[in-house]
Amino acid sequence: MKKFFSIIISLMFFAFLPMMVPAKTTFGEPFSNGSPACVSCHSISAAGFSTPAWAIDLSTAYNDLGGDPETMKMVIKSSGVKAMDAAYGNAAIPAEELDAKVSSFAAISSQKQAKLSSFGIYAASGGVFIVFLIIVRLFSRRNNKLEENK
Repeated sequence: MKKFFSIIISLMFFAFLPMMVPAKTTFGEPFSNGSPACVSCHSISAAGFSTPAWAIDLSTAYNDLGGDPETMKMVIKSSGVKAMDAAYGNAAIPAEELDAKVSSFAAISSQKQAKLSSFGIYAASGGVFIVFLIIVRLFSRRNNKLEENK
């Protein structure tokens, strides 16, 4: 019986592991030229940056812009928002850093999040089912010593 419980606990751990490990992104890192990080003004809840911010949540920005990396780079450099244009417009942002930011946005795009969310739903429902089976097993167990004493 101990083996059974240890196997169940191991399976539950590995089923929930993808939900416990945060995605690695570059949103919290400022650019090397001194331009501020995205999360200085924005929240990006899909990447785990869900603190209150004065600018919009950028979780779906990549898909909202059609999933085009070049469009995303253009919006970062000249969005039409005075604060962003002042911070990034004339800044000499290295191309590899800009590519890393855009890649991070692509990684959290809503299509990939939907796949992860559906996996999470199946893993959670599987975990609940396993816990239900364990509870049923515990309550349906017979204690032969108690029955002999009746």
